[in-house]
Amino acid sequence: MSEAVNEIIKFAFDNLNLHRIEANVLPRNKASMKVLEKNGFILEGYSKDYLKIDDEWKDHIHMVKLNKKL
Repeated sequence: MSEAVNEIIKFAFDNLNLHRIEANVLPRNKASMKVLEKNGFILEGYSKDYLKIDDEWKDHIHMVKLNKKL
């Protein structure tokens, strides 16, 4: 998964010229957090009641990666 995320980042920054990519992860999803951290995402904040899953509002950790080339 880390390799796939890395390829998406390259495409988004190099081909689409995006300035930033955002990801929101459930706090209990340690594996996804590790993938994002490995790919240079940094913690930007905590989103309370961010997304409704299984009919319940769930908090998420908000991660970002900035395009340093722009």
